[in-house]
Amino acid sequence: MKILITICFFLSLIAGNLYSITLDEAIKRGLEVSFPIKQQKETIRSSEYQYNSTLDPYLPQANIQAGYTRYLNSGSSSTTRGAGTTGSIGNDVYNATGSLSYRLYDGGLRYARRQASVSLVGREKERLESVKTDILFNIKTAFYTALGKKSIVEKRREAYETSKKIFELTKARYEAGVAKKSDVLQAEVRLTSSKIELFDSEKDFEKALEDLNSILLYGPNEKLDVEGNLASPSTKEDIDSLVDRALKSRPDITYQMKEIERLNMVYNEKKSEWYPKLDAGLQQSRIDKSIIPNNRQDTFGLTITYPLFDGVGRYYNIKAASSDIAAARYRLEEIKRIVRLEITKAYKDYELSIENVRLYNELLREADTNFEQALGEYRVGKGDILSLLQAERDLTKAKENLVISLYQANNALAYLQKVAYLTEY
Repeated sequence: MKILITICFFLSLIAGNLYSITLDEAIKRGLEVSFPIKQQKETIRSSEYQYNSTLDPYLPQANIQAGYTRYLNSGSSSTTRGAGTTGSIGNDVYNATGSLSYRLYDGGLRYARRQASVSLVGREKERLESVKTDILFNIKTAFYTALGKKSIVEKRREAYETSKKIFELTKARYEAGVAKKSDVLQAEVRLTSSKIELFDSEKDFEKALEDLNSILLYGPNEKLDVEGNLASPSTKEDIDSLVDRALKSRPDITYQMKEIERLNMVYNEKKSEWYPKLDAGLQQSRIDKSIIPNNRQDTFGLTITYPLFDGVGRYYNIKAASSDIAAARYRLEEIKRIVRLEITKAYKDYELSIENVRLYNELLREADTNFEQALGEYRVGKGDILSLLQAERDLTKAKENLVISLYQANNALAYLQKVAYLTEY
């Protein structure tokens, strides 16, 4: 019993390093561990902290200041005036000042900066959606490619077994005296070629798994496998509906719209420089010869500030902000043009891939019929080995081409979903 428990324990450890993963599981893990997604989330947090900091100008400002002054010239002394008294306090002077101030009006500067920060947060959130869309596309293409390579390994293993049966059949016919030595050699060459092709496909599958393994951040000692049905994909959307959807919701478009909002607030911020600033302040000052001053003076002030002339910077800052807005709007229209083009080309590539699947299905049926006929004729002595081997090659190639067309069609749909922003996670 102890030996059995030990064996089960080691088997569980070995099995613990094996991961057979479906597409949904791959998507879930990929979105959780992705470094670009984590990086963008931190960028969003940074922009949110910056937004919180824009609340400061709306709050009153309180300051306290204390100091000590010694007049080195013995003839100098400080004179205080407070509480109805005036007098000299000597050469050693201590002072303390407390003030409370609040900006009553700033021409919309605070509001513009706060709203610009809101747009910045929204812009970075849209960038996160773009990053997620890219990661999702990478996961899908890596998964479907690995699944296709796995299926090709299976097809080439079938081809190897078929070549082995043909070789054994040809060898038996040669031993019975109804086949030539050259037929055996040709069948053996095909068997060796099938073995080489099988080995190549296995290595291609391993490399495809490494691509997926890297995206999902599995360790080098963790063995990954893929599970799923490689079927022909389909979509009910047409080009016009995909374009309309993308123009309303695609992250790079909404990102640019948020950027235009931010630049509008920057324009308002520059425009606020043309308005006066109104501040209110309350201050208490103390100055005396003791370290804790007693002579007190309270003041209240209301200040209006307006620069009559400070150069030409204000004018040109507004002109620059206006040009930035115009440039951003042109950029938005260019993005929309690119989106339309990307969706149209992606949809046509998807249609082509679906047609390839249909044609390779037909080719596979024809190649299978041709092989069965060639094999039957060869068994009864009516066919030759070259025709049989060529039919077997055509059948193997047709199976591989169908698999390739299937995973390429799934990749084409994944790209169409990416550019049309049809992805959900």
